[in-house]
Amino acid sequence: MGKSITQTPYYLQKAIKDFFKPFILKLALLPFIISLVFWITIFYFFSKNVMANLFELIQPYITIETSWLSWIQAPLEILTHTFLFVIIVIVFWLSQFLTLMLINAFLTPFVVKFIHKQHYSSILIQPDTNFFVSLLLLIIPYVIYAMLFLCLLPFYFIPPIWIIGITLLNYWLFSKRQVQDVGENIFSQQEFAPTKQTHKNAIRSLIIPLFLLSLIPFVGFFVPLFSSVALTHLFFHIKGDLKNGNSN
Repeated sequence: MGKSITQTPYYLQKAIKDFFKPFILKLALLPFIISLVFWITIFYFFSKNVMANLFELIQPYITIETSWLSWIQAPLEILTHTFLFVIIVIVFWLSQFLTLMLINAFLTPFVVKFIHKQHYSSILIQPDTNFFVSLLLLIIPYVIYAMLFLCLLPFYFIPPIWIIGITLLNYWLFSKRQVQDVGENIFSQQEFAPTKQTHKNAIRSLIIPLFLLSLIPFVGFFVPLFSSVALTHLFFHIKGDLKNGNSN
């Protein structure tokens, strides 16, 4: 088992096989349908009003009263509308991403139990994190994410910094939540912290390609649950090695 721990393609292949099993597919479709319907409905009914209200708020600051510069007014308004539309699209995309991550946190225990029963029934799982601690661990990263996102907003006008910043921020949340969601359903609290530290390179080598997959349009809808499947295989292999006394 130990030699497979750093073989990322191995876990991706196993995840693909399990992902297309009926039970996992049903779980994958659930967050996709819920988040898509919810946010498209919100976007459809409220985006125009939000854009109109934002434009009305900004308009006094972009109104040009000097007659010889009046020709700039129309292009400036078009640019402002475009800017507001892009902002709304970004908020929609981020909301979708965060919703999928949140729903996936509640589906991960079912994924772990299914894969445990299918492949690793001889390995004892020892989740001992109580509900309130789990809830706290779930909420805190989102609060930190929101604070860091607000800090990044001024850099929207500097596209390279904004893109790098928001990508790194999303990666941080993706990694933090996926590892925690899966790990706390397999390991005891006492086991989990040193396991993450010891096998951080193996975990990172799997998380990075999974996060890159989440950036692909449409595919990203299913990546959180797919990631849970892949990480579950990795963590069960690690736990199997711990059971056999092999920590490599």
